[in-house]
Amino acid sequence: MHNKKFNSLANSYLIYIGVAIASGGVALYTPLIVSETGKNFSGFWAASILFGLNLGRVIGSFAGSRFSRAVNHPLMVCGNIFLEGIALYCMAFLQQAWALALFAVLAGFGSGLSFPGLKNYLLKLRDLDQSSLFSRLAFAIRMGLVSGYLMASWVPHESLRLVFLIVLITFIAYGIFMLIAMRAISEHEKQYLALHTALAQQEKHASTLQTNSASAGASTTGQRAAELPILFYLSNAMFWCFAIQPMIGFSLHIPKFTPDIPVSTPFWISALVIIFFQIPISKRAIRIRDHFRFLQIGYGCLFLSFLLMLVFTHSAAAVIVSAVLLSFGQVFYGPSLDVLTARFADKTHADTGKLMSKQMLYQSMGNMVGSLAGGILFDLSQHFDSPRLNWLLLALASVVMVILSKNKIPQLYRQAGNMPSAH
Repeated sequence: MHNKKFNSLANSYLIYIGVAIASGGVALYTPLIVSETGKNFSGFWAASILFGLNLGRVIGSFAGSRFSRAVNHPLMVCGNIFLEGIALYCMAFLQQAWALALFAVLAGFGSGLSFPGLKNYLLKLRDLDQSSLFSRLAFAIRMGLVSGYLMASWVPHESLRLVFLIVLITFIAYGIFMLIAMRAISEHEKQYLALHTALAQQEKHASTLQTNSASAGASTTGQRAAELPILFYLSNAMFWCFAIQPMIGFSLHIPKFTPDIPVSTPFWISALVIIFFQIPISKRAIRIRDHFRFLQIGYGCLFLSFLLMLVFTHSAAAVIVSAVLLSFGQVFYGPSLDVLTARFADKTHADTGKLMSKQMLYQSMGNMVGSLAGGILFDLSQHFDSPRLNWLLLALASVVMVILSKNKIPQLYRQAGNMPSAH
């Protein structure tokens, strides 16, 4: 048992290291390509890069939810990782803004297909705690982002081909680490299924002894429980629609209203906050009720962040504190949503890969809409000469989600999974 747990830990850390390396590549190229495109073309085309990335992720996640068995094969996951890296590398050779957006869609497509597969393989490590798995995944992503932002300070930005060559190398390394880990996890999964076949047959035999009416009721319940409520997914989309605002909203806000701080400040501060607080905070959520409370706290942090920007629009200190609050929102929200999805799949015997793909679909939709909304809301506030307007609208929308996260979403979740009340 100890040896199996050690092997599971080793495989999980192979995945974490690969994710951290690829995240470093993402942090290296994303601010650069957005700023360069905005400088050479326009803010709209700059936003279209992020829009294209997330549109590709939406398409990839949708395809993954429809063909989860095929796209979760280790070779397919690895191939889609390589697809993302190659598409990004090609962006170094493109001269037209529309071509950059098109290849961003292709890169996002590879990401949308591969990332749910990554989560699915982590969940196959059944002897490890789910909360720890996802909090460490978030930690690895942020460690990679900080490394990428630091790397960006000495890599010559004028050489896009060098930047994207480094990005390609990070994704190749990520794919190799993932392939090694997935093959080992698949072998472990075969052994696990073989050991539990007899138990599953006994449970199936016991279930046939129920009355016909009870069996029919259980069957109907099982069909309902196999699908998470739509509001649960929409809440995820709304959260990431708001959480992407530092990438667009702050990047446009800082040069105009708080030019005394570098535009990259919210990025590395956010990453550091998540690195230091992700695992300690995530460990405090154990029960389903705890995780729903964390979702509400996550939205509450977003509300406070936007409220602060609304009141102190021209303050550099407010930008920094707001970025910290946005980071805490992600610390509370992200891993708890993953755990709730995984526990729902366990409870209802649903296809975990399919649920994770659908979750990724809505998250990418939120990022896609949020990346454009950040630019549109900023332009709207400039049009009406009201720099607080965009932050007011974001604050109002987030407080609505705080209210929904308190009772409505947990109630629908428990009804869908036929779970007992938290009270």
